[in-house]
Amino acid sequence: MKLVMYNGPSLRTADLDDLREYAANRSVSLVLHPPVARHDLLKLLDDKAPGTRVLIVDGEFGQNLAVSVTEIRTYLRAGRYVAGASSMGALRAVECRTLGMRAHGWVAARYADGTIDADDEVALLFDPETLEPVTIPLVNIRWLVHQFVADGTLDMAGADAAFATAAALNYRARTPGSLVNAARRAHNPAAADALTDNLRPERIHLWDRKRLDALEAARTEINELAEISASAA
Repeated sequence: MKLVMYNGPSLRTADLDDLREYAANRSVSLVLHPPVARHDLLKLLDDKAPGTRVLIVDGEFGQNLAVSVTEIRTYLRAGRYVAGASSMGALRAVECRTLGMRAHGWVAARYADGTIDADDEVALLFDPETLEPVTIPLVNIRWLVHQFVADGTLDMAGADAAFATAAALNYRARTPGSLVNAARRAHNPAAADALTDNLRPERIHLWDRKRLDALEAARTEINELAEISASAA
């Protein structure tokens, strides 16, 4: 059994190491690729190995670079399995759900229910060498302010104002410092203080919704492949 996974900045190096171990302990082969791009799925059609699943997390954006709905349709019509979560995977999974593509996680659910309708809400800048995120995607701020309301850190008005302030920044400008400063300039000190605490480098991974969705999706797919393998033994 094999899981082919397309990942970029959504998961860190340590996350991938943990997933490799998680898969190996369940006798599942985990094959990691960079963000999915146009024609990547079509190349996989040459792989006839049974029990292969594809999970798209990250992908190239842009009209000429992004994996297309047509390509996913072709892959699914060949009897193959593909799921998506977190970033480009969430977008395409929702767009292709009637074709049979599976969607995982909170981000995909928000696209499915119409809460989010803009592709750039999952966009971010990242270091091309390490794939480490440099900016914070807006969808993560959406999740974080929702948590602030749930735990009483902010009331709904304060959370809405904090989100609107972040949304007004271009995705390339949403660094942790810029987000905090924007909240202070907007006279939202409670939000600025909460962001300051949660945007510290050692804390971001704890609530990073894109990361959490990707991990949950990968573990679900690995567990299901392991169950299929065990039932066939």
